[in-house]
Amino acid sequence: MPVQADVRALHTAIGVGGVMNVRNALGAWMTTCALVSAGVGFCLPASAQAQESEELPPIVVEGATLEIPPDTAGNKKKTGAASEPASPVEGTGETTSDASGASPPTALASEVQGVASDKLGSSVSVVTAAQLKERQIRHAADALRSLPGVNVSSQGGPLNLTVVRIRGAESNQTLVLIDGVEVNPVGDGIFDFSNLLADDIAQIEVIRGPQSGLYSSGAIGGVINIVTNGGKGPLTFRARGEGGSFGSANGTASVSGGTDRAHGSLVVSGLKTNGFNISPEGPEEDGGDFSAVSFRGGLLVFDNLKIDTSLRRSTRDGDRDDFSGINSAGFLTASDDLSTFSTTLSVGRIAATLDTFSDGRWTQQIYAQGSETDTSDLSLGLFDPPDGTRSQNISAMSEYGYLSTYRLDDASGMPIRHFLTAMAVHRNESFDQPLLSRDFARDRDSLAGEIRGEYFDAVSLVGNIRHDANEDFEDFTTWRTTASVRPWSSPFRLHASYGTGVKYPSFAEQFGDFPNFIANPSLQPEEAEGWDAGVETTLWNGNAIFDVTYFDTVLTNEIDTDFLFEDGELFSTPFNRSGTSSRNGIEFQARALLAAGLTAGLSYTYLNAQEGDGSQEIRRPRHSGRLDLNYAFDNDRANLNLAAIYNGDMDDLAFSFTETVVTTLENYWLVNAAASYKLSPGVEVYGRVENALNEDYQEIYGYETAGIAAYAGVRFTYVEEATRAWADGR
Repeated sequence: MPVQADVRALHTAIGVGGVMNVRNALGAWMTTCALVSAGVGFCLPASAQAQESEELPPIVVEGATLEIPPDTAGNKKKTGAASEPASPVEGTGETTSDASGASPPTALASEVQGVASDKLGSSVSVVTAAQLKERQIRHAADALRSLPGVNVSSQGGPLNLTVVRIRGAESNQTLVLIDGVEVNPVGDGIFDFSNLLADDIAQIEVIRGPQSGLYSSGAIGGVINIVTNGGKGPLTFRARGEGGSFGSANGTASVSGGTDRAHGSLVVSGLKTNGFNISPEGPEEDGGDFSAVSFRGGLLVFDNLKIDTSLRRSTRDGDRDDFSGINSAGFLTASDDLSTFSTTLSVGRIAATLDTFSDGRWTQQIYAQGSETDTSDLSLGLFDPPDGTRSQNISAMSEYGYLSTYRLDDASGMPIRHFLTAMAVHRNESFDQPLLSRDFARDRDSLAGEIRGEYFDAVSLVGNIRHDANEDFEDFTTWRTTASVRPWSSPFRLHASYGTGVKYPSFAEQFGDFPNFIANPSLQPEEAEGWDAGVETTLWNGNAIFDVTYFDTVLTNEIDTDFLFEDGELFSTPFNRSGTSSRNGIEFQARALLAAGLTAGLSYTYLNAQEGDGSQEIRRPRHSGRLDLNYAFDNDRANLNLAAIYNGDMDDLAFSFTETVVTTLENYWLVNAAASYKLSPGVEVYGRVENALNEDYQEIYGYETAGIAAYAGVRFTYVEEATRAWADGR
């Protein structure tokens, strides 16, 4: 298969889950050291312990259950699901809803609706829009480096292939959703995160562990659920522009506004870079450009009927290098040439949500959604003729579904409630290689059910089951169950989950026609079964939260790649491994309010990922972690952010023309620093330094990464004050 569709591609760093910022001036403080039961020493200011009114904000998760969010059709109901407190409108200092998220039916709802994380037994991490801004994240994959159990691997620069793996699973075993739409191309199953900038993202959620009971094929390692901005609030115009190293320039412009009755957000963004040489040798720079336009909005047609829609289209063009060079050790590496690629990603969804009863007990939804990834490649050597070798692969998915959620309170008035959800889905997938006159298609019908229960504000249980009726494979039934238990008056919360997963072979693995690749139409689906269990500890009046989780997953029928050498050429072909492969380890994450305006996040992952024969899976570091510090001061006008990311040693494969050997990619530290300052309301300057230590490292053998880089820019925000009253429901 082509390099940019490498099913074996994998990984690097890890990070912190959820560091939240609290607005307040910094005061004098004393430090008090506390010892967490997990054996991690942590120092917390005494001042933070006394600030009962200032706690870390709650985390809300949309993608961990099947149920329809309770106020999707516009009415706020007391259903046990929680809304994240809305962030202040930038440059105004005013919020658009109260701290609980509850508000009158005509008032503004939070952008993110879902279930409070402490009511979920699943192991989850969240990155908010505020954190993306503080860290000056431009590429969504860089935000994921901060989460436990997550590894990111890039094949060169920011516009080259970038894949994400969860808990040691393959990149095509990580399911990625944007506003509820699956964007993994059905051709190879790998979502390339270089197709996604972070400009319009409201929240990124990582739900770890097998999730096929919720999402069917591909959700073996876990799910990355991306929620974009819906635009609720006063009419607001934003623009940002920046430039920096490698001749890079990028910017974004957006307009948003509206109430629960009608709202929308339109975002246009772009990036252009001269790049750097991703080959270990030679002078050629590998640059490219990226552009995207996205829209998300909603219309309350009647008091109980809401129409929501989201659209996205992005185009990425860039340079790449063929894997044809030879280093001093005699192994293949990337080599300078004139090869190029182009990818267009299109995503769309429309949903109609109806509250059947006036009290909001029964909510129904029908939806239609789809995605298409169109990738073209031109393979050119430095001296090849201009026509070169061209290829084009088009992956498309369309899906139609019905959901129904019924909310049931205990008839006796006890604090017990249940949420019952049923779902039916029809899905069509197609894969087309138009230059070769090859096309394939298949259908899948699914039925799913879920029950979520909350008991006495102490116990939350979730169970779901899904049955897939497949056209080309045997039918599969997958399931998942979770539990969250917080004893009364206890700082501890116990959480656990157990589930199964399935990954159907991709079209490319079964039927793809690529140079030096032999397809295998006899491949069988991969199956997984996994569990995790952990304890979360909340200390110092909610100013610090620590979580330690153990996980274990076994995989059968793992699809691996066999490499063959014939007549001096290297060929690859997929096959199902016999026996089982295992992935287990420990994840730790913490977030804390150290003082007014000063927050910290810490994470660490130990991962043991083994093939069925006992060998280590490639590009999975055993040890990885991250420390983040964020400090807002001067009445929240100034912000400083520091991130230190560690990626341990990991194995990779090195190829010659006659053999394949295991080599070691050495550990590295990445240190990034960012700063911003609001010159006046609506005008902010900022700058950042990436890879401040100028580490020389590789995430994939034979491909170079960027050295130290610096960027600076300015951000403008204008809020039309005349629209604030109707946006707030006044």
